[in-house]
Amino acid sequence: MVTLLGRAGRLQEACELIKSMPMQPHSRAWGTLLLACSVHNNVEFGEIAAQRRFDLEPNATAYYSLLANIHSSAGRWDDVRRLRKLWKEKKLSKLSGCS
Repeated sequence: MVTLLGRAGRLQEACELIKSMPMQPHSRAWGTLLLACSVHNNVEFGEIAAQRRFDLEPNATAYYSLLANIHSSAGRWDDVRRLRKLWKEKKLSKLSGCS
């Protein structure tokens, strides 16, 4: 359902659906919303989805890269630099072909 709402650009509804789940949402639900935010260039919900995803899987480097791409598309270069600095501080490394 999150995928369908995300593809339709109904990001707020997708976010509310995830938050209203009776159990703790799996990290993939937040990752799906983050991907939809990338497609629709939505920084606000992208930040929310990324933070929840990072809380559940702090070493998922592909999602740091995805969030950095969302910020760069919006021209938010300070946020891109902040993310890359955080990436280096956590000593994360990206697997080739997984971004």
